[in-house]
Amino acid sequence: MKKYFDCRSILLCLLLTVIVGLDTPFSTWTYSQIFAMVEAADKKRVVVEVSLIVLATILLTLARYLYERTLNRNIYLFNRNVRSDLLSSDFVRQKGSVSDKLSFVTNDLELVENNYVKEIFKLITSIVNLLLCLVMALNANFLLTLVFMAFSVISAIAPRIMAKRVMLSSEAWSVSVGKYTGFMSDYLKHIDLILHYNAMPFFLLKGRKAITATAAAKQKRENTIAMSNLLAGILAYALSYLPIGIGILFVLDHRLPLSSFIMVQYSSTWVVNSILAINQSMTTINSAKPLLGKLEKIKKMPQSEVSDQLTTIDFKELHLDNVTFGYADKPVVQNASLTVRRGDKVLLTGRSGQGKSTLLKLIDHVLRPSSGRVELVEPDGTAIAPRPDYFGEVNQDSNIFHDTLRFNLTLGRDFSDQELGHAVAEAGLTPLVEKIGLDAVIKEDGTNLSGGEKKRIELARAFLYNRNFLLIDEGTASLDPQTAHEIHDLILSSDLTVVEIDHHIPEDLQNKFTRTYKLENKQLSMVVDN
Repeated sequence: MKKYFDCRSILLCLLLTVIVGLDTPFSTWTYSQIFAMVEAADKKRVVVEVSLIVLATILLTLARYLYERTLNRNIYLFNRNVRSDLLSSDFVRQKGSVSDKLSFVTNDLELVENNYVKEIFKLITSIVNLLLCLVMALNANFLLTLVFMAFSVISAIAPRIMAKRVMLSSEAWSVSVGKYTGFMSDYLKHIDLILHYNAMPFFLLKGRKAITATAAAKQKRENTIAMSNLLAGILAYALSYLPIGIGILFVLDHRLPLSSFIMVQYSSTWVVNSILAINQSMTTINSAKPLLGKLEKIKKMPQSEVSDQLTTIDFKELHLDNVTFGYADKPVVQNASLTVRRGDKVLLTGRSGQGKSTLLKLIDHVLRPSSGRVELVEPDGTAIAPRPDYFGEVNQDSNIFHDTLRFNLTLGRDFSDQELGHAVAEAGLTPLVEKIGLDAVIKEDGTNLSGGEKKRIELARAFLYNRNFLLIDEGTASLDPQTAHEIHDLILSSDLTVVEIDHHIPEDLQNKFTRTYKLENKQLSMVVDN
């Protein structure tokens, strides 16, 4: 956690937190001093002490303002540094849904801010309140302080008497709401079916039962809360006035000055409140610790993966030599061998679930084989290990950004207009560029583009980045036959080296592939009659 904050800013915030913690004890002392000044009947003392109190109040108010600004500064640093770190960490490539990851960077991190960072400073304030108020109360009168604190503790615990009943009634209401929501969801989605089968009377009866149950559960919950508030109120008033009565008797018997009585009364209450606040803060802080543990496990990406170097690779051929790979001791590919020469167009076929996509990930070294070798051979004969950034990819779901067409092609890198124009022309994207322009904004997931246009953007991107080895995983499966044929014709007539997975290649296009391989029962074999 330390790396996400500035040490000086944290120390300043801690100092200001302690000063802000003086606010409650100071207010308690000030209130008791009002009665002390009345008892003293000294006008000069009133002028001096009131002036000092006003000055101290202004300073404490200013300190709170500075504390809030400093705390906001620390939250800003945490926000900026954590989210910046996450951008270049293994978090972005961890398994899990996008929605779960977005929830972590929004909801979970906000919980860390509120339930950990802010709560630590709140905890310090409560500790300062507790210590100073306790010292002032005990100094004023030890015995009366014990009396007040005993009654305050009972008063604070009193609401828990009804807590279980309130919780049970709330849970029952929540269950009934869930049933009603489930009914309404089915009812609204399937209304046509209900009418078609003349089942409306039965659904109306079912719906009214759900509505009645929900309304009754809510009424019971509200009544339980009202009863809880009634009992808590009676106890709170009774337990707060009883020690006050004892304190007044002390004053009337001249065993205690009025100002000291006021000091004990207010300080004791704040001592108990501070103890409860400390307990609540500790509970809240502990609730955030699992998220902190998750945050601490996140590691930065290797420097090679966050480099801005434009990678291109000149190669002669790629070899898979007796490659075996599996998940959790379950083999997916066994002893697969494959050679892809520069300019080859290789087609991979096989039933779904046979491991074809896994084979592509082995080729670009996203996955490492458990045995065997995968290597690229450069023109001079040097064998090197492949890297994901040597390859272009076209998948069934196109990678399209909610940004300009230019950004979707360049991904933020500077390219000349000539380079852009050449890539656009090679991918057959010129009609789209002429129609909307390079600076037109593409909607999220490319919803304002056709399927063919999205595929051409991915191809233009590969051409622009000089990714001359293209891996295609069902890249045209979502396209209509004519558009799929056009995209395939473009790819197969290019100088690109291609390894493609596809189940729906027309015969006239199959003949354009250099070789066809079939993956079945973990074995890769070449289809000889291609």
